[in-house]
Amino acid sequence: MMYVQHAGDYDIEDRGKLLVRAARLGRPLWPPAIGALIVAGLATLARLAGPLAVRAGIDQGITDGDKRVVTVAALVYLGLLAIYYALAVISRYGISWVGEQYLLRLRQILFGHIVKMDMGFFSRSKSGVLVARMTSDIESLQEFAGDGAVMALTNVLTVVGVAFAMLFIDWQMAVAVYVIIAVLIVVTVIFQRYASRAYSEVRERIGAVLSGLQEGIAGVRVVQAFAQERVQASSFGRVNEAYYEANMLAARAISWYFPIIAFLRVTAIVSVLVIGGLRVLDGTLSFGTVVAFLLYLDWFFQPLINLANVYNLLQSAMAALAKLFGMLDEEPAVKERPGAYDLEKPVRGAISFRDVTFGYDRDRPVIHDIDLEVPAGQRLAIVGETGGGKTTIARLGLRFYDPDTGSVSLDGNDLRDLTDASRVDAISLIPQDPFLFAGTLGDNVAFGAPDATTDDVWNVLRAMGIDDWVRALPEGLDTEVRERGGRFSAGERQLVALARAFLAEPSVIVLDEATSNLDPETELEVEGALRVLLSGRTAIVIAHRLRSAERADRVIMIDDGRIIADGSHETLVETSPEYRRLVEVWERGVA
Repeated sequence: MMYVQHAGDYDIEDRGKLLVRAARLGRPLWPPAIGALIVAGLATLARLAGPLAVRAGIDQGITDGDKRVVTVAALVYLGLLAIYYALAVISRYGISWVGEQYLLRLRQILFGHIVKMDMGFFSRSKSGVLVARMTSDIESLQEFAGDGAVMALTNVLTVVGVAFAMLFIDWQMAVAVYVIIAVLIVVTVIFQRYASRAYSEVRERIGAVLSGLQEGIAGVRVVQAFAQERVQASSFGRVNEAYYEANMLAARAISWYFPIIAFLRVTAIVSVLVIGGLRVLDGTLSFGTVVAFLLYLDWFFQPLINLANVYNLLQSAMAALAKLFGMLDEEPAVKERPGAYDLEKPVRGAISFRDVTFGYDRDRPVIHDIDLEVPAGQRLAIVGETGGGKTTIARLGLRFYDPDTGSVSLDGNDLRDLTDASRVDAISLIPQDPFLFAGTLGDNVAFGAPDATTDDVWNVLRAMGIDDWVRALPEGLDTEVRERGGRFSAGERQLVALARAFLAEPSVIVLDEATSNLDPETELEVEGALRVLLSGRTAIVIAHRLRSAERADRVIMIDDGRIIADGSHETLVETSPEYRRLVEVWERGVA
């Protein structure tokens, strides 16, 4: 069921441009690709010469009773086959090597492009679709590179070579076969038009199945917590049923196509036997010629059937290439400007928002006309109701997004004018749910400072007062954290995130309430590490609890994208009714 498994959608606007672009991407691989093509051509010539040796053995050996000619013809045929198989092995390996090298390069380029995209790209793109691009679409290319390209090249060379060989041996039988081949081509075109719709549907259903699987597995805790296993299974069953129906639509196309191919093949053999047999009886054609022609005929139909399979692999690969190149064509909305410069050292860490308006959809601003000065070394807490714009301000301070109007500056330098490396060195993020990568604890601590030594890591751990905890681990810094840090508790993951930020030595810390999900005992430990980390640094804290606001040097309150209160915690309690109501809500929550 190659057709169904590797179905692709066929809505590709300009195949020529797509192939040219694909060829440019693989330009360094042209020399070995040409070498593999030459070897494949030589292998095909060796194979095509075989039936000529058979004809000579029959007509000049068996018919004339010359044993020597029969022996020589047999040895020549065996020698040609040996040469063919040896060259075929070399060409197959060479073509596969070129294909895998191409995919290696494409995967690297694609992943490098994805991780450089702006946060808006990831908000727009479903994670299941991105995973499908890097899995099923790459797999389509891999199947073509591994099998399809080899099959396409060898079978095209065989079909062209056999067509000329049959015409060379006997043009009358060749014309009869060509008529049948014309019927085969018409049937194949009809089949492709019918099947393409089915394959396109299969391709769409594959994406839905992948998305359903990913969502179900990622949310399995919630599913089990609410005893919704049966509902989720039913939901996935509907998606799975649609995928099945799409596959059966493609299967119906296959069910009538291949029997017709088999019938046409038998018809061609019968035609050659009738035409050739009558002419042998008339004495106008040798028996060896008929045998050689039948050998060529068998080699003619099988490659044509193979090419029909390869066509679908090619279409799937073309569709995958179109999607992958389409992703590569997406430019990040946030990128380093030409002429960007580095921050002057030392970085003080003063943050400034001037007349900043921004919306994830430009027609619907999330924050409006924000003017905010955060002096170097100040700990600023941002409070407000959910959806008011707290996180958006923090994201703009990290330059995850650029403001629609106005500017965000660091030490008087617009973030858009700074080099990415300089900006990232100066500003670090500590999210509410820190992400740890699979690997060792030491690797995760040093993630933001890959040149740091082991001594540097231990110095940071000691400064934060968590070195004893790390030493108590089974393998210390070499302890595997497992996927997403699953080996550690939420508080331990937060400590690792704080150490990671400390080691990077930023001047500004953006903190998404690092203690909001922790128990009181763990919170005290994390707060102790935070005091060390934030000492002498500018901090922007998205505060979800009263304690974070109380510990800040300054608090601003955001409502509907605007700053409605600004001052110390004590001052705002006295002067801002909105802030006072928020504090009362927090206090009732604690109680």
